[in-house]
Amino acid sequence: MSLETQLRDALVSRADALDAPAFDPYERVAGAVVTQRRRRRVATAGAVAAVAVVALLVPGLVQGGRDSTLPAKRTQVVVPGPNDPRWRSFTTWPTRGSLATDKAFLDTVGMRFGALNILYAADLPTSRVVVSYNSSADDAQKLTMYSGPRGAAAGDLAEVSSSAGGLDDVVSIREHADEDSTLVVLASPAVSRAGISRSVQIGLDGSVTRDAFRPVTLADGMYAEVLEDSPPALTRVSVEGDDQAAAKRRVTLMGRPTKDAAGEGSICLGCTGEDFRAKAELAIGEGDAYRLGLDPKDVRTTTRFFGAADPAVVERTELGAKGQVTSQVIVVDTTLTAGQVLRSAVVVVSEKDGSQAMTMESATGVPIDAATAAERPFVLDQQVDGDRVIHQVFAPTAAKVQLVSPGTLAYPPSAVVPVRNGSAIVTTQRTDPSIAPYEVVTFDAAGTQTGRWPIDLPSEDEWMAGATP
Repeated sequence: MSLETQLRDALVSRADALDAPAFDPYERVAGAVVTQRRRRRVATAGAVAAVAVVALLVPGLVQGGRDSTLPAKRTQVVVPGPNDPRWRSFTTWPTRGSLATDKAFLDTVGMRFGALNILYAADLPTSRVVVSYNSSADDAQKLTMYSGPRGAAAGDLAEVSSSAGGLDDVVSIREHADEDSTLVVLASPAVSRAGISRSVQIGLDGSVTRDAFRPVTLADGMYAEVLEDSPPALTRVSVEGDDQAAAKRRVTLMGRPTKDAAGEGSICLGCTGEDFRAKAELAIGEGDAYRLGLDPKDVRTTTRFFGAADPAVVERTELGAKGQVTSQVIVVDTTLTAGQVLRSAVVVVSEKDGSQAMTMESATGVPIDAATAAERPFVLDQQVDGDRVIHQVFAPTAAKVQLVSPGTLAYPPSAVVPVRNGSAIVTTQRTDPSIAPYEVVTFDAAGTQTGRWPIDLPSEDEWMAGATP
């Protein structure tokens, strides 16, 4: 036996005795996530970058037989150049992700869901994710995310998230609707830099500050990392050339939550009276906790108003309720662990016989000043007769209310109206959108002013962007 043969046999024997390394980089990331899931973010920038490098290995367009026992060849799908016409709109993007070359799987997904253009398909740490583009019934742009267990067949996938309209050519994907889950960013190869803001900070005075955007580098227009302590509803992605409006409207598709205790509460529409109030309050608190990545047990809820909504107001909302129906409003404040307060309001319209009910969220977890939360009114308003607006002001701690215009070109104030059963109907002129709207003034029984607040709460886009005082 030659020396070369002896050496080769010895090396083979030694290799067989060693444990094989993890083949899939995602398995390594998933293992790290399981071990570190409950630890808070204290890593240095270098440590975070190291995680990002591992994650970036996964969504690359690597091809090769996954069932082959032969050594993997270092072959790679050639990504079309940045100036390729297919990158001008995400509606024509080629498929990317670790499953981009699995034609049989992609064809089956297309047949099952009618997915005409699959933008992304990959096995993430714990799930298999597919994102497709289709035109909706009204020709609006629509993105849909399908998900199932890691390695799932097409038949085991289910639709978990979708968004239509107002989209731009950056797609953000969150593996799960949890604060600890993988984020994938898709853009054209011309985009090489992006920023990720993990969350917002809410002050006791209702002010909201967005976390700084941390710069990251995209490879072939893609980026992935496991984010921790970053609720998907509050995570934001920006890219080169973004303005503030683009960051506000950017949509993140997300999978289902993985925690048994997590999930938005559901209002019991079949319940009535105190049973309805208690269950609605609980559901609103659970929803607020879910969006902020908190345990529902760590928040406290208080009903500020529960009672009748005026038919003249409700019938002009998007519910369009008329006839033999009852309309109610519930206003709930959720107090967070550090004392911050979020306000929510839901309008419920039910058939008199209880056969049908509809809901409309007028406010969803909007931060307000904790010091005045108990006294702050809530207002439903709708246009009436062209130039007049009718408002229902819910102010159970006030004796009287009035609407006044704070603008330079002030509109006439409304009459001072008494509060009965916790609310009052107030009529004003229709305001010019370019002028600040009315404010609510409250009075006690002696006619002394007790407070003054904006008539409207900040929109979801405003406060989640960190652009609200």
